[in-house]
Amino acid sequence: MRRLLGWAAIAVASVLAGLLLAEAALRLMGYSAPIWYRPDRQLGWTLRPGVSAWFTKEGRAFVHVNAAGRRDRDTPLDKPDDVYRIAVLGDSYSEAMQVPREEAYWALLPERLGACGFQPGKRVEVLNFGVSGYGTAQEYVTLQSQAIRYRPDLVLLQFTNGNDVRNNSFALEEEKYQPFYMLGADGRLHMDESFADEPGFRRSLSLPMEILRRASDHSRVLQLLRDYRSSRAIRNAHAANARGVEQGLEPVVLRPPQDALWEEAWKITEGLIVQSAEYSRRNGARFLLFTVPYAIQVHPDRNLREALQGELGVSDLLYPDRRLVEFGKRSGVPVLALAPEMQRLAEQRKVFFHGFQNTGLGRGHWNAEGHRAAADLIAQHLCHEK
Repeated sequence: MRRLLGWAAIAVASVLAGLLLAEAALRLMGYSAPIWYRPDRQLGWTLRPGVSAWFTKEGRAFVHVNAAGRRDRDTPLDKPDDVYRIAVLGDSYSEAMQVPREEAYWALLPERLGACGFQPGKRVEVLNFGVSGYGTAQEYVTLQSQAIRYRPDLVLLQFTNGNDVRNNSFALEEEKYQPFYMLGADGRLHMDESFADEPGFRRSLSLPMEILRRASDHSRVLQLLRDYRSSRAIRNAHAANARGVEQGLEPVVLRPPQDALWEEAWKITEGLIVQSAEYSRRNGARFLLFTVPYAIQVHPDRNLREALQGELGVSDLLYPDRRLVEFGKRSGVPVLALAPEMQRLAEQRKVFFHGFQNTGLGRGHWNAEGHRAAADLIAQHLCHEK
């Protein structure tokens, strides 16, 4: 019996030693993959306040989530009289983990707006509320529950052409643990928050899951195991859904809706945009929607763009931008489409606005060049409209 206990003790000690060595090695290598998000009954998920780490899956940047759960500096709710405050709502393009904070488009806006005299006598302050994976519904809820408390003078709503329409449809979106707006028989939008009562979502809120999230903050081994599991699931999903176009791009958004599901998804999206604009105005804030192009829209190689156009049977890749600009004119919502000008600049300068050395250029999210171009175009628009 003593011998058996002795062997067991040696085995346990060996495992612990191995884990400690693995932990030390991962830290020396600079490996970091914390759990950035936590479940939220109102929004589905939010960033976890206080998490700080290097983000290296795409690009490389040290990312800090502030006490309010935003990828930004801490900002008091009270707005000084000499401050003009802008609230940015969006998804991963605004969260911008791929680049250092100071290179994100919203961090570049104050200097550019100050240079054009956008608000004479006032200091422009931009607050980022972007969270990866959010659609227009979650951004609208964020506006009402969080952003408006900071008394913004201007609300910028970022719209991602490639996936926001799908994100806003319960029927089309795969991630169901989030609030959705449904189009009722009366043509009005009705909010559905039933996801919060689903057993799977409730389990994610449990104490054991919270303990795991917190333990992962201090263990690179746990982070590696979780990262491997999630990466394998993503790879399998990508392989199953490979369609010869950029991952995350829905080809059907490049042409008018061909079926009832996508027509409804567009109507829900447009309804949410109008409601966001009206809510902003009722609370004393101007409003601007701007569209974010996916990588192929602004690829510097025209031949590559035209090849995809031929494959998809469309004359260009700008249908979402045109539709939203025309919708904005009809509904009185200001819309800035970035894709046409960014496409021209990319081709003229032979520059990639998307992609990184560790993932490949011409795909994924904006790099520093993309953020600079977006900041320039948004600032030019705001300065012209002031």
